[in-house]
Amino acid sequence: MNTHPFDPAIESFLESKRLDRGVSNSTIAAYRQDLRDFQVWLQKSSLARPLKEITYDDLSLFVSALAEQNQKPASISRKISTLRQFFKFGCLELGLESNPTELLKAPKNKPPLPKTISEKEVTSLLEAVDNLAQSRGTAHPRFLRDRAMIYLLYASGLRVSELVGLKLSQIDLQAGYLRIHGKGGKERVTPFAKTAGDRLQEYLDIRSKFDPQTDEVFIGHAGSAITRQAFWKILKSLAGQAGISALLSPHTLRHSFATHLLHSGMDLRSLQMLLGHSDLSTTQIYTHVGPEHLKDAHQKFHPRGK
Repeated sequence: MNTHPFDPAIESFLESKRLDRGVSNSTIAAYRQDLRDFQVWLQKSSLARPLKEITYDDLSLFVSALAEQNQKPASISRKISTLRQFFKFGCLELGLESNPTELLKAPKNKPPLPKTISEKEVTSLLEAVDNLAQSRGTAHPRFLRDRAMIYLLYASGLRVSELVGLKLSQIDLQAGYLRIHGKGGKERVTPFAKTAGDRLQEYLDIRSKFDPQTDEVFIGHAGSAITRQAFWKILKSLAGQAGISALLSPHTLRHSFATHLLHSGMDLRSLQMLLGHSDLSTTQIYTHVGPEHLKDAHQKFHPRGK
């Protein structure tokens, strides 16, 4: 087996982790593999030398090589963490004069793009809830409730916790807005379209049939507020009836609300206020735009687009 000038240092580090920290065997194996990967890279790059001669530039090149290999950010971050612990151990126990990992930065994990459904799929969903409410709403008022919830969620972009926690006092049907108490106790005013207001009024007219024991708007079992889990199941069932194959959650409708508004021309600042984001950078994730929309926008606005 090939050896490397700082093999003994690695074994001392691993032994320290095993004895002093009680680290599991699987974690020890992961540390060993991460450090072995670094050794192999040093050898292939003709940079193999004693531990005390390893520099920040060596480590930075190693991290760049990992990125060029298309390794996942989480994997690269783990290797960097291992190297940091190893060189810290070297300074404390092996007499290294400096730690070359001090300025080493892990790659930032890009937040996943929010899952959305198309405007056509939203239309299919709303048509499905309309059909159920019209055909069965008289005998089963819950369909009027479910329709009001879905219309309001897509019309306002509420978080599901804000939807199920909505109280009667927070609604102004005549003005067409909600007064929402969001994250961190921050209050915001959220408008909704007349269509959603009509659906909400139709539900409020029969809300007493649920024997409500609470001020929350949407009532579930035994007169209490409907839960997030119950609404999730309702939405999943309705998505199936609407022929939507994608996994549909309340948050998907919130993401779709935001994306569709941006595609229609709303500015980020206004969208930030509607969504209740404290930081504009959170809202900027919705600026992902599909090629189809880009092409349409280019043809519409560019002087030579057509």
